[in-house]
Amino acid sequence: MKQELVSQYSASLKMLIQTISKCPDELWDDTNHQSPYWQIVYHSLHFTALYLSDNETLFSPWAGHRLGAHQLGNSAAIIVSQAYLKIEMEELARQIIDTLHVKIYRQDMEAPSGFEWLPMNKFELHLYNLRHLQHHIGQLVERLHSVGIYGVDWIGSIN
Repeated sequence: MKQELVSQYSASLKMLIQTISKCPDELWDDTNHQSPYWQIVYHSLHFTALYLSDNETLFSPWAGHRLGAHQLGNSAAIIVSQAYLKIEMEELARQIIDTLHVKIYRQDMEAPSGFEWLPMNKFELHLYNLRHLQHHIGQLVERLHSVGIYGVDWIGSIN
């Protein structure tokens, strides 16, 4: 079960990397949407990393984290005016991929999630986390389609 989780996280994060690399600069920080493209990418990566952690207390945000950058839309209490660079987000996604095996293999899948607002066990938390990540990948793919960019490949698994 743990290897399958590592595989699905890796596949999803590699799909996210495709959405980053295919995004044109003018779409990356376009403010015509409630949340710019870059902020959806960072939100996805931030929460993926958070929920891969044992709990909120032990979570260390990315070194480049800026206050409020992980919040989307109306929930964003702070306006973040400077976009993260695409290369930074690709690197962050790769860093998360590199830690998957260690983080997932040390966890007891029957233990509580570690996050009081998510009353479920670790296994269900991973399913929740993957659904959240894929939700935003779909959102980013749709934004790419809206400007005529296609070709984000489906990655089924990483073995």
